[in-house]
Amino acid sequence: MTRTPEEFISNLVAGDDGLLHAATSSEFSYPEDGHDTCQAVEETSFWFGHRNDAIGAVIEAFPPPPDLPFLDIGGGNGFVGAMIAGLGHRVVLIEPGEAGAAFARERGIAEVVQASIVDLDVRPGSVGAIGMFDVLEHIEDDAAALRRLGEMLTVGGKIYLTVPSHRWLWSSADVQAGHFRRYTRRQLVAVLERAGFEVELASYFFWPLPVPMFLARCLPERLGLRKGESRAQRVTREHTPAVRRASKVLAPELRRLRKGARVPFGASTIAVAIKR
Repeated sequence: MTRTPEEFISNLVAGDDGLLHAATSSEFSYPEDGHDTCQAVEETSFWFGHRNDAIGAVIEAFPPPPDLPFLDIGGGNGFVGAMIAGLGHRVVLIEPGEAGAAFARERGIAEVVQASIVDLDVRPGSVGAIGMFDVLEHIEDDAAALRRLGEMLTVGGKIYLTVPSHRWLWSSADVQAGHFRRYTRRQLVAVLERAGFEVELASYFFWPLPVPMFLARCLPERLGLRKGESRAQRVTREHTPAVRRASKVLAPELRRLRKGARVPFGASTIAVAIKR
């Protein structure tokens, strides 16, 4: 029997584009060309590839309940969702952006909903896992959003998160991306606990990147040495094949994450928390 999101989301409507939508549509903080920019580099970028490896390692170390949907919220072009589906999970991708939802379908994700999660009526306790991968920083009231997501999860359900780290790494790249904040590990743990979750792992990753990011992004801006670079130009520059060599340096932190161990420093934070 074919499974559809309508089993647990009550207010979906079919669009002429072949996608499911919410009956209402809210605004969201993400650049208009963001999905096209990411789509152009995802398959060859060391950053997207390593983030997928880290997410997969944490999901396998802390698996969600079986046989329930895994919501990939703000799932973009489906690059992460396709990886999670490859691990054997039923992925339902929720993406408000038209381009992102279309790209996700092209990647082979069967269940795609073009909507913001705030517009969806998800049956309480019907979801086994929720992924928000570089999404929480786009939400102004992150604690309220996490509390609402907790209502969707079954008891024992898991939420998996990645977020950008450290306020001292804030730059115009964050502004262009529509971020409200960057997190320390402790800040992410605190907001998860305030929302009623029990944190199983919270770890930095991308350990070699903070200093190069500060020197290449933040310092030139603060000194007025780099102006006028578009988001597309920056993403293309930072995700060139030459930079992919860094993936070899990043391999040790994957071994730690696969064991459920923390990495003490990094440009991003990854976390998994459980609903008790």
